[in-house]
Amino acid sequence: MEKNAGSGEEIWENLGLDESWKIWSAIAFERICLKHTPQIKTALGIRSIYTEEATWQCSPIKGKGAQIDLLFDRKDFVINLCEIKFAKTEYLITKQYAQQLENKKSVFKEQTKTKKSLFITFITTFGLTANQYSNRLVQNSITMDQLFE
Repeated sequence: MEKNAGSGEEIWENLGLDESWKIWSAIAFERICLKHTPQIKTALGIRSIYTEEATWQCSPIKGKGAQIDLLFDRKDFVINLCEIKFAKTEYLITKQYAQQLENKKSVFKEQTKTKKSLFITFITTFGLTANQYSNRLVQNSITMDQLFE
């Protein structure tokens, strides 16, 4: 904070443009989500289904690695693969990011050898921008507000 010393009405807007603030915000939002798994289950409509929650990652093998922010391994033969994204507005899935999501799903299925259905779930501050990628890839979208209901 010392290097950012300043005053005035714009100080918070200026600090919010800093890369370190963006990284901190993303980590803080992810931690909040990890502490609100019951609320996420309620938003998904699976509160009464037994689940095991975890994070998951696979180091690159033959150039393909993956990391899942949060997953719900459900007793009803479904796994929700959750992407947690902090953004100041609705989150936009680009063509490049859609390819990364498909890679994550593929690597997870290959490495875990699961036979369960895999649902991509987004947990974002303000939701997703609807487009061809979000419509094709995302089964569930949860907003920050639903974490506090």
